[in-house]
Amino acid sequence: MKYDVIVIGSGLGGLTCASHLSVLGYKVAVFEQHFLVGGYATNFKRHGYEFDVSLHGIGGLQPGGNVYSILQACHVLDKIKPIKNKLAYQVEWKGKLIEIPNDLKKYQELLIELFKEYEKEIMNLFKAITRFENGFNRFILQSHKGVLNKVHPDAALSMSWSMKTTDEVIRKYVNDDEFIRFFTTLWSYYGLPPKQLSAIYFFIPWVSYHHHGKFYIQGGGGKLSNAFVDVIHEHGGKVFLKSEVVEITLKHQQASGIKLKDGTQYEADIIVSNVNPITLSTLLPTNDLKIKPQEIGCSLSQLYLALDCHSSKLKIPEEEVFFLGGDTPEQDYEMTLNQQFDTCGFLLTNYGSIDSNFEGILTMTYLDNYERWPSEKTQYKLKKEEVTQMMLAGLEKMYPGITSHIVVKELGTPKTMERYTKNPKGAVYGYAQTVKQSGRYRLKNQTNISNLFMSSAWNNPGGGYEGVISSGIMTARRIHLMNYK
Repeated sequence: MKYDVIVIGSGLGGLTCASHLSVLGYKVAVFEQHFLVGGYATNFKRHGYEFDVSLHGIGGLQPGGNVYSILQACHVLDKIKPIKNKLAYQVEWKGKLIEIPNDLKKYQELLIELFKEYEKEIMNLFKAITRFENGFNRFILQSHKGVLNKVHPDAALSMSWSMKTTDEVIRKYVNDDEFIRFFTTLWSYYGLPPKQLSAIYFFIPWVSYHHHGKFYIQGGGGKLSNAFVDVIHEHGGKVFLKSEVVEITLKHQQASGIKLKDGTQYEADIIVSNVNPITLSTLLPTNDLKIKPQEIGCSLSQLYLALDCHSSKLKIPEEEVFFLGGDTPEQDYEMTLNQQFDTCGFLLTNYGSIDSNFEGILTMTYLDNYERWPSEKTQYKLKKEEVTQMMLAGLEKMYPGITSHIVVKELGTPKTMERYTKNPKGAVYGYAQTVKQSGRYRLKNQTNISNLFMSSAWNNPGGGYEGVISSGIMTARRIHLMNYK
């Protein structure tokens, strides 16, 4: 009943932290309120079909990439099979599907071909992004030294970008609305349009995608989560499912253990919270957690579909396609938050063309507004059916006959996200990834309560698969460096 470290929650931030500490020799236990591990990184089954809840792609899985290095340090890399995507993604642009190469040089050549008048500016932008990556890595590696006497120019560049929006950074190099709209197609991955999205939240994953390759994990996000669990078990740790933590116990004002819903108690030298900070504050006997209120990020709705035939029969594009809405990303964002699902942009993922385990599986993903979903059960069900039909009607226009081949349809809404993860408002990226809530302003992983840490999308460095995995290892290394073992 006593562990070196207890982790509350089994999202990727918690599992990464737990597995790395297990590898380092800590006796670790993870407690999860759900019957599955992984948080959003999991799979589910309906009528014989299996669906990946959230993984569309993950960057940095080539040697030298951030995710590659972290998974290697957690002993997870040899337990998964990364599949390199043929394309980074596709985007519908001026009536055509444009393929974005999963190769940096070819991507730059494509941009120059599409925007010939900005050839020099595009080349300078790509050079600056490389400097940003070098500076960011240098800053992270030397951050433990405190304020450096002489800041490297590349590190200074990355720090300056952390204080700007994505739009502001790109416009310094290529001041063209159409270029920015095309270049920032991935903004919906991070929950805000370019004029609101922090530049570092756009460019860090951009670098992982385009410098170190976009990949999919064979078997889906659930396979990745289970690989972390295997490492924890192999090193003597435990993962407890259907074990909801209702209290963090304190001893001499230090976190010292947990209490479960059934009354069982466990002790530990260190407690790591993978749950959102708002819920975390309710687990403490006194409200001593010092957390400044921040803006919560958006949620999303995702329509999971299973076909009775191969997607190629219906001429569904391979892998992923972004369909843009509105005249600008900002207009598209407002449309999706207003639930104009018939005209706003969305992402269509053809899982079967990436991984044969998911043949015939498609998803339609939209950013969404939690506040627009009713709480009353009957009204909620009616709206859920209405939204499903609206999404399907749009898909039928694009690919005539597809609805007659759909044998399973399941809509996950912001309410669904909230129910399974307990994230307030069904947030999928934690706090909104704005400039004022990024970088040094992001919620720190170490709390003001001794021996209590946090590791999730809500903390440094932010949301998304790479963000939470990075948060997990940052927290684990901090614990280890503080000589707790």
